[in-house]
Amino acid sequence: MFKKKTAGLVEPITLINGKNQITVLGKFDTGAQRTSIDKTLFEKLKLKSIGEVEVKNIHGTSKRPLAELVLIIKGKRLAARVNVADRSLRKFKVLIGRSTIFNNFIVDITKSHNSPLVGDLNESLRNWGKR
Repeated sequence: MFKKKTAGLVEPITLINGKNQITVLGKFDTGAQRTSIDKTLFEKLKLKSIGEVEVKNIHGTSKRPLAELVLIIKGKRLAARVNVADRSLRKFKVLIGRSTIFNNFIVDITKSHNSPLVGDLNESLRNWGKR
């Protein structure tokens, strides 16, 4: 049995496709079934679509390209299938879903990688419900 690593809400994620590699901050989302990456990362990593996947969200259902790559999170190297979306208006270009979290990580929202973006997020969490 593999030991699960504890991950914060936001962590550095290294995405690898052959010799192409990019590290960005990614957000863990236990509400998302599959891991999702921004289309610009798909292009920069020179990934190829291996099909489509149907994704349901509050706006309805849509089909998104599906790609395979390697993720390194908290020192763990994982083969992953990810969907590709336009995340240009989102703070985080990678969303880590349950398909990647399951059997690999325990998510502790009180812990996160230390960065200015995460500092704002941690402040929001501390003030949650205070008015």
